[in-house]
Amino acid sequence: MYLNTEKGAGSMIITLHGLSIAHSNINTDIRIARESGFEALEIIESKLLRYLDLGFKAEELIPLFKKYSIKPVCINALKDVERIEPDQHAELLKEAERLCRVAHTIGCATIQLVPFCGLEGRPWSEVLELTSKNIAEVADIGKKYGVRFQLECIAWSPIHSLS
Repeated sequence: MYLNTEKGAGSMIITLHGLSIAHSNINTDIRIARESGFEALEIIESKLLRYLDLGFKAEELIPLFKKYSIKPVCINALKDVERIEPDQHAELLKEAERLCRVAHTIGCATIQLVPFCGLEGRPWSEVLELTSKNIAEVADIGKKYGVRFQLECIAWSPIHSLS
């Protein structure tokens, strides 16, 4: 479930997580969400990118979301946000730009960020500083598109809790 800020404080929106139907494509996810009684979809990034890489345009998803009255609430996820090697960092920012542009186009307000284990073994203060720096850069990209971010802390990664 997601907090629906459009309906006001405390209002929840029933959302299908695209991983629960892992082997379908994004078009099918949208249809299944409606047919299963959901109001919204958490879009799986790999399904979205596969769709785009096949030559389809983000704009082509808008009529499908409207047809099935499904709201795109989150793109899950921009992964490895702790990348610091110059070429990997540049790729992170390129991926962020692409996902933010698509999120804006389809009316999806949120992208999930996931730090994994790229900085494992470094002192905690360094992990926090480097990951925070990257997230700030990604957030600056999102700001251009009106996209916000949520952080998923993975239990087995150095950043494993919000505290």
